[in-house]
Amino acid sequence: MRLAAVLRDIVLVGGGHSHVGVLKRFGMDPVPGVRLTVICRDTHTPYSGMLPGYIAGHYSYDEVHIDLRRLAQFAGARFFRDEAVALDRVARKVLCHGRPPVSYDHLSINIGSTPRMDNVSGAQEHAVPVKPIHPFNERWLSLLERVRDHTGATRIAVVGAGAGGVELTLAMQHRLRNERRARGRSPDELSFHLLSAESDILPTHNAGVRKAFARVLAERG
Repeated sequence: MRLAAVLRDIVLVGGGHSHVGVLKRFGMDPVPGVRLTVICRDTHTPYSGMLPGYIAGHYSYDEVHIDLRRLAQFAGARFFRDEAVALDRVARKVLCHGRPPVSYDHLSINIGSTPRMDNVSGAQEHAVPVKPIHPFNERWLSLLERVRDHTGATRIAVVGAGAGGVELTLAMQHRLRNERRARGRSPDELSFHLLSAESDILPTHNAGVRKAFARVLAERG
């Protein structure tokens, strides 16, 4: 068997949604002479649009995550579980933490966003950023365990009243209240607070949507 010659090396750093789409398309319609390589710290990448449903308990961990290694195999791509730490743009190489440099002809970086915590006083000590989702999930599971059997009042605040903040607040309330009920504990000991610099929730949405969700939030306490 003769292996096809590699004419172009395309390296994808990160497992974001765009790279998932590229791998899927290559698996369905491979391009002769093009070799794909994925470099990512994690083997499973979350679909962030399903995060509120996961938090609410509607989906399992596996249902909201994509197995990058299997997807890369489907696409005929190499998968390196590692962290890209620098680029050598002259030599056209990705420098990695734990493996030799990876050469590229074309490079795409899709590593997701990470909010700045150092410019808000107290945020690093007291807040949990939603992204990256993997460490957020670890903190969420820890919170679940604490709230299930905690005695006394528990206050949870979500900063940001856009669509993500509103969805996350409602999802957390739904899940945590149900967890308390399942253990014979009062869900009324939980209180949720949505914080924003804006004067209204969902500032980028129309008035009808804002009114509808303001009503839902009021009904849910």
